[in-house]
Order: sequence, then structure tokens, then C-alpha cells
Amino acid sequence: MIITIAVQAGLTLYQFDIRGAFLCAPINQEIYLKLLPGYEPPPGKTARLLKSLYCLKQAPSAFHSLFEA
Repeated sequence: MIITIAVQAGLTLYQFDIRGAFLCAPINQEIYLKLLPGYEPPPGKTARLLKSLYCLKQAPSAFHSLFEA
């Protein structure tokens, strides 16, 4: 029904993947991961998180920052 109304009114519809945006929001802090047992990184390397994860305390604020202008 919404598509029909938009076509009749000459409007453009946009789709936004809210779940994907919440999971993949860029973070502004440096967060390093503790690696699983059995995985040895190359010498001098660490595991740093670049995108937000659902279970992070910072996930809601990282997601909200996508909408701030």
C-alpha cells in the first residue's frame, strides 16, 4: 500500500537496513580483542576491532552517531 501511494504521489522510496547498520557502525575508540585459545597472531600483531558488534556497550552510541549531523 505504501508503494502504491508513493508511486501515485511521485515520491521516491528509500530502504535502510537498520539491523545491519547497528551491527556495522564504525567506532571511535580503540578496542582490542582477546584472541581465542589456539590462535597465535604473528609476532608484534594484535587484534583490533574496527566495527561495532551487537554485544558491545559502545554499540548504541556508535549507531546513534550515524544519524548526528
